[in-house]
Amino acid sequence: MDLSETARRGLFDALDTDRANVVWKWKLLEELKQSGLQSDDPRVERALTGALSNDAGFEPGQPEWLDFEQFSKAVQEPVIGRALQGELALSPAEFAELTHGIEQIYADLLPDRSGEVAQYIPTLRDADPDKFAIAICTADGQLFQIGDTGLGFSVQSTSKPFSYAMALEQFGSAEVHQWVGQEQSGGTFNDPRLSLDAAGKPQNPMINAGAIATLALVRPQLEVSERFAQVEQTWSRMMGRSPGFDHRTFLAERDTGHGNRGLANLMAAKEMLNVDPKDRDAPQKAAEFYFAVCSLEVDTRGLAAAGATLANGGVAPYTGERVFSQETAGRVLSVMGHSGMYNDSGEFSGQVGLPAKSGVSGNVMMVVPEKRLAVVTFSPRLDAAGNSVRGREVCRRLVQDFGLHPYGQLGSERGVQRDATAEAARHAFGGVAKAGSVGGAKTTGSRAAATTASPAASQRSTGPELR
Repeated sequence: MDLSETARRGLFDALDTDRANVVWKWKLLEELKQSGLQSDDPRVERALTGALSNDAGFEPGQPEWLDFEQFSKAVQEPVIGRALQGELALSPAEFAELTHGIEQIYADLLPDRSGEVAQYIPTLRDADPDKFAIAICTADGQLFQIGDTGLGFSVQSTSKPFSYAMALEQFGSAEVHQWVGQEQSGGTFNDPRLSLDAAGKPQNPMINAGAIATLALVRPQLEVSERFAQVEQTWSRMMGRSPGFDHRTFLAERDTGHGNRGLANLMAAKEMLNVDPKDRDAPQKAAEFYFAVCSLEVDTRGLAAAGATLANGGVAPYTGERVFSQETAGRVLSVMGHSGMYNDSGEFSGQVGLPAKSGVSGNVMMVVPEKRLAVVTFSPRLDAAGNSVRGREVCRRLVQDFGLHPYGQLGSERGVQRDATAEAARHAFGGVAKAGSVGGAKTTGSRAAATTASPAASQRSTGPELR
């Protein structure tokens, strides 16, 4: 995005409220924050570092500002120019409506103590059950987070969509689906009676057997350490930073994962696992590779960025790098839509209608393709199917409160018989209902009212409607 000098001057003047021919750094950061860009966003940090790097006038304790030349350098970072013009995935008003709604949902669900933490390994059993975090990330890297967002957790089964994507990128769908199917299993994620068909093929990539099979297709010609490095690099590309690794969880998974090793052996016996048939330990190695990938450590912010990569058709939000093709992203979201929430996937699809994936550490990742964003929650208490109780309810509330269900407004009467509250709310959010319009959540109002006090905001469009 190459802004003309006239456009840059207009943005600069709008932020120069003191008429001192400078823009205070804090004011620029506040304007970007209202658009959803955080001060620690690597693109924002890079732009300001570059703009101020040749300024000899800064000394510790002195106020920081940008003159027009420095400001012009900063807005050469495309996302900053687009943010100041209200042209990101969500306009400032839309972003405010969504964040206010999430704040209300978080407050409503914080007292919920239902469900139990996973018991099968110590690191999950000993997790603090009261932790709770929500994060959203858009295709443009707009971020909002609330709660225990800095807490890391093992990604567990939420790694499966991305393992599937890596296999698709390397082999294409025709080859991948010779090894793994695309249908619901109808059972739990680890049920040996329902995981494999008569030929020994896993039913889909979202169950354990399917994930073991897809990971066996990730750089199979390399040593396992190099293969794992490839997985880590893919996660780094999606999130804009490297994932961690939960060694204790990996060791516990390895020590207790007899059922998964059994599934790997069954697949290998039917020649439905892409391993060396002469290596009798190959099925065990395939299972342990799966354990390692499930033990990658992320937080809600990082996982939301990974989800936003899928929402953006495979392009990572913070780097703009194409990690997956559009076809791969679409295939992954399709399978998530019918098999991402364990054996409650059908009910979840009926209630929510959006692709999602959960992990037994307590994380849930939901992707909203139409709005180009992802929502991630973390709360360790699980329901009987292994899904986070709070996380599932966050998804349900978001869809309900903001009218996000893709099949919620079908028919010839669409847009005619909406109640007045829902209509006004959807108008305020560009087609997505305002928080509080449904379900009794408190309506907090639009950020637009606040941004009118800012000359930069008042002189720019609020951006296109969500599409």
